[in-house]
Amino acid sequence: MKKFIYLYPLILLFAASCDISKNDVVPTNSFTKIYDDDRFEQEYYPLDIIQTADEGFLVLSELKNDQSLYTSVLVLKTDAMGAIISKTEMSSPYVLPVNGWQQIGESYYFVCMDENSTTAQLVAVSEEGVLSDPVPLGGITFPLAVNSDGTQFTILSYDNGNSETVISIASTTGQINQQKGYTIGAGVDVEKPIIDHLTRNGDILPFQVGQTKEGLTYFNGFYNYTFSLVFSNFGDDPMGVCQGQLSQGGISEVASLGNNIFGIARFNFGDNYIAPLASIPTNSTTSSTDLAGNTFPEMENKSKVKLLDVGTDKKWLYATSTQNKQVVLYGFNQTSGTILGTSYLGSGNPYTLASVTTTLDGGIAVLAQTSLEGRFPRIAI
Repeated sequence: MKKFIYLYPLILLFAASCDISKNDVVPTNSFTKIYDDDRFEQEYYPLDIIQTADEGFLVLSELKNDQSLYTSVLVLKTDAMGAIISKTEMSSPYVLPVNGWQQIGESYYFVCMDENSTTAQLVAVSEEGVLSDPVPLGGITFPLAVNSDGTQFTILSYDNGNSETVISIASTTGQINQQKGYTIGAGVDVEKPIIDHLTRNGDILPFQVGQTKEGLTYFNGFYNYTFSLVFSNFGDDPMGVCQGQLSQGGISEVASLGNNIFGIARFNFGDNYIAPLASIPTNSTTSSTDLAGNTFPEMENKSKVKLLDVGTDKKWLYATSTQNKQVVLYGFNQTSGTILGTSYLGSGNPYTLASVTTTLDGGIAVLAQTSLEGRFPRIAI
């Protein structure tokens, strides 16, 4: 099912402090590791990072696969200082890892796909980085995003037979407890951005799924011809829709504060906005262009944005990439919406954000993609 590959750390980003109330903060404890590969042509596209109870890290990454339409799956386990403990590449037919780690109990999970059947697969990973056999998620094809509430998974997927975006509730054993599909609209032009996303031949779109503080399910994906934020109680029709602009505008990151207030980032035909206190009705149709926010010209066009609720002091931490190929962190007050500070990470090499997570000691760890000699995509922590 899996094979081992050989990576080695080149140089020693880990920020042990998430206080960015001042610009250009220098963390009290930090390190950077770039993981090189003697197979120079190999291309790595990191997805997510999570710290385990032993203070080490699990990294989920994609690998370019010349033998498939889809990317391969890599799981990397490191110690607390980023030294590699194990690295496992899943073999065929398992491909296309989905956006991130989910923790339930003492196990860590991710979702990938069986390329032969296009069925979603749930994979459990131990703290030591050992992968269990994949569990098929019957009835879920072409997975796009996953989230968990600590007991079960909410999965966003694409049903190409019915041209629907599908939300499903699944257990750790692979049982599908609830499921509903919503039309993306008719025609190949509507499907093309989804296929391009799945095969990594076009824009990587910010598909997302989750629950509001009140427990209402939402997804960020295609509905009725456009990339939209959709609210659902698993009824025949959505409860509410915040419409985007086909595939060229919409929400790029969202997190619920409750009472129809959300921290969001959005994109619109090349412009990027951050709105730490956006009011989005969950029971009516609105437009993402009506969500004002502040524009950040330094942000890379269509860059990935990750949003963390850091601590109990009501702060948002936004992480994204700049046009100068650095990772930038923005801190915002969740009550007033005011910006608290900015910090830039990465120098010497180009860095593009993959993910960010909080650590057990109250800090943050940033996962990024970098390039060696400008042409070898690699993983950096």
